[in-house]
Amino acid sequence: MSSKNKLLKTLNRMFSLHPKLIDFDLSRLRLLMNKFNNPQNTLQNVIHIAGTNGKGSTASFLKEILKYHNLTVNVYTSPHLINFNERIRINNKLISEDRLLKILEEVEIKNEKQPITFFEITTAAAIIAFYRYPSDVNVIETGLGGRLDATNIIENKKLTIITQIGFDHIEFLGNKIEDIAREKAGIYRKNVPVIIAKQKNLIAHKTLVASARMLKNNIINIENISPNTTLGLRGDHQYENASTAFTAAKYLIPLISLSKTNLALKQTIWPGRVHQIKNGKITNYRNNITILDGAHNEDSSYSLNQYLNKKAMGKWNLIIGMLNNRDIKDFVKIFKSHLNEVFAISIPQAKTSYSPDEIVSELRELGLNVNPALDLKNALVLADKDKPLLITGSLYLTGHTLKFNETRVD
Repeated sequence: MSSKNKLLKTLNRMFSLHPKLIDFDLSRLRLLMNKFNNPQNTLQNVIHIAGTNGKGSTASFLKEILKYHNLTVNVYTSPHLINFNERIRINNKLISEDRLLKILEEVEIKNEKQPITFFEITTAAAIIAFYRYPSDVNVIETGLGGRLDATNIIENKKLTIITQIGFDHIEFLGNKIEDIAREKAGIYRKNVPVIIAKQKNLIAHKTLVASARMLKNNIINIENISPNTTLGLRGDHQYENASTAFTAAKYLIPLISLSKTNLALKQTIWPGRVHQIKNGKITNYRNNITILDGAHNEDSSYSLNQYLNKKAMGKWNLIIGMLNNRDIKDFVKIFKSHLNEVFAISIPQAKTSYSPDEIVSELRELGLNVNPALDLKNALVLADKDKPLLITGSLYLTGHTLKFNETRVD
């Protein structure tokens, strides 16, 4: 059996160890990591990132800047788009399937079939990998929230970063922006500096600042990069993420090189974020631009709308799939004025995906021309190939689309 198949079988076994996908309780992971002699306590130069939007992009910009300054970087992000090992990067490269499989098998043995969530397992694997294959800097992104997120078992941090806060996962984090901000600020540690990205919501900003002052954290002011800087990621909102990453890099490297930084920002790649599909299977169905974006909440929808405003290409066709814990009408109405025709699909292997008929029912209330499609391929066939096309609504749909397109993510 190949390493890839063994890895998938191991992941599937471990995925079934807890009846809930999300269950905030750090005691399970602490117990497991204790069996490995708590490697999380020995990690050096940990940069911990929480926020609603922009965590992955900020981590990517930061990784690239550090790499261009000859530093090695380990990075932990989630979710993956195509292959599980996208979550763990060792010394700037995806962890190998053999290394990952070995670690996961050890985790499975030491866990002794005790209840544990999938994200807790993946976090354990990342921490063990970072301990065994050390780099100069460890960049770690929270999965959901902050205070009770599995990554928050790490106490020794060099720097914490909070990206933009918005409404997401309110069933877990609360429906007040100050409650969400407090949960995210739970990654702070006493006397550890914090960088707070530019916030659209004043209450969120004030809450984040107040939480930092309570712990006597030094709040590092954002240093904005020039708006003339060329970024590898599209969208005006990425300048805020790049500025946050640059501020963090400058804290780590006081004599930072602007020329190296600019090269790094230009080369940064983070698939599925205002991602223009220029090659692959999808281009066989297209004569016009195709943009793929993992937006799935209102704040990311505003960023998408800003991009469409600036692109000024007339009316777009939309292929959309979304999880049913999202308000699809509130999401789409923000960029509704840019839409010509909508094709609704379900997201394969996502049990909580809206069905095409449910999406049709919801979006027709916005006065849109919406049609159900059997799947992504059928939607591509139905969509006018000469009109610009947007595919969005979920990171899981993004991953499915990249896989269908046979795009490599590395």
